[in-house]
Amino acid sequence: MLKSLAENELSDFTKGVIALLEKTGYVATIPDHETKGYDFELTRNADTIAVCLKQHKSKVSIAQIQKFQSFLELPQSKRFTSGWFLSASGFGKPALAHVFAERPRNLSLCTCVDDKILWNYPYPDEEIESGPADLSVKYIGVFTSKGGVGKTTIAAHLAGAFALMGHDVILIDLDPDKNLRKLFAEDPNDKDAPASLFVPSLTKKKEGSVITVLNEDEWKERDFKGIQIVICDCSPVFSQNALSLVKKFDYCIIPTTLTPLGIAKNSDVITRTFRHIRDVNKQAEMFVVINSYHYGKEVERRNEILLTHLEQQMKLHLQQDPKCKLIHPDNAKIRYSTHLLYWGYHIVEGGKPQLAFKEGAGVSYPRTDFLQLADYLENHTDLDEMRKNR
Repeated sequence: MLKSLAENELSDFTKGVIALLEKTGYVATIPDHETKGYDFELTRNADTIAVCLKQHKSKVSIAQIQKFQSFLELPQSKRFTSGWFLSASGFGKPALAHVFAERPRNLSLCTCVDDKILWNYPYPDEEIESGPADLSVKYIGVFTSKGGVGKTTIAAHLAGAFALMGHDVILIDLDPDKNLRKLFAEDPNDKDAPASLFVPSLTKKKEGSVITVLNEDEWKERDFKGIQIVICDCSPVFSQNALSLVKKFDYCIIPTTLTPLGIAKNSDVITRTFRHIRDVNKQAEMFVVINSYHYGKEVERRNEILLTHLEQQMKLHLQQDPKCKLIHPDNAKIRYSTHLLYWGYHIVEGGKPQLAFKEGAGVSYPRTDFLQLADYLENHTDLDEMRKNR
């Protein structure tokens, strides 16, 4: 029996979900209108569960899950034994990969389908699909505004994020330095050695994925059946990139740093690079992402000022090209990380190729950040609208 709020103030969807849960012995209580962070709570025996309910058409993103997780960590939330995130539309692959990688003990994910509640995490009932699968190949180009902004690192770890989501990924090394091939090569001293990396699955139900590094002349779409993600580490000199590939790009990414010198040096180069891309590719969506992002209360104000300055520097171009965006750090960014800074150290040590997804207390900022970037590429319109409406 519902408490604290009249039934007619609830949506039909919420009423239906609560009815399903009450059939299993839970009692639902609706908080007052001023309570934020969850939609209703469930009690049964010694369990008190905070429930976050989303009835969106789009799948739940990493950021939405993180917001609920932060609520569960607040002092006033200690009375809850766990939190359930229920969705009408399911969860995006990046969001599920994020949760299965971190394995939070106080969180469960569920999807409400056809008057049933199916568990996505921690013990998935089944693979939940919504609509036909998109089997087309997505092409992503990672460009540079200047040396040292992390182009190759971002290309490699974005591939790692898609691999964690269950995709085999092709990395095409267009940079004349061929650093990508060196970093993934079985033998870094042999320029012709195969370059690839196996990424284990985060769940027992899947076999894992492979990232394969190729040169431009080795990539033929017809020869790689089942590949849906192709990421190109592009040459710093735009004219040295194969136009046949640039024309195929669905997404183009330019990393930059949120520092005074980074903004002063990069903003003009970024817009010129985007114009070069647009000259040969009319459909690509183009994004600037902040790399080596420093975070914390002590730098929050400076970040806001620098971000506003960068937005002003790029304002005219962003207005002229609606498919060009500066990704707000609330939606996706690559945080500063020593794991990323020293990525590639395995070459010095003579070790095997690896990604900088090492964990600290079960958390990996690089892994989360690159999954969130992949999430943004797939759902950026929804995420931008969510940020505007906060």
